[in-house]
Amino acid sequence: MPRSFVIPIAAVAALLSCAGCIVTTSTYDAKVREVESLRDAYASSNRESSRLAGEVEALSKQVAGQKAALQALSFHAEGCEAELAREKLETADRDRKLSRLREKTGTKEDTVGRPSE
Repeated sequence: MPRSFVIPIAAVAALLSCAGCIVTTSTYDAKVREVESLRDAYASSNRESSRLAGEVEALSKQVAGQKAALQALSFHAEGCEAELAREKLETADRDRKLSRLREKTGTKEDTVGRPSE
């Protein structure tokens, strides 16, 4: 083959092989950018997850504190209810005793506590 014929064929072959490398390089660069984007998104997701975990922990502590306060208030309310029931019984007992004393003395309720005229 003549030398003038081989050189253009070699030049065309070299151009075609370089074009394949250029396409491969651009595809590779696109994939690298995609990986970097995904890596950034993953890091951002991890930061958000950590922030939310801290928030959940803080809210859990707050709920525990509120449950303890509720329990203390419930205990106090039970004590108040018991005190009220005891005072009602004492009041009813005093009313019965007062009624018996009035019956013995013959005093009416209307005149009790009023000054005499």
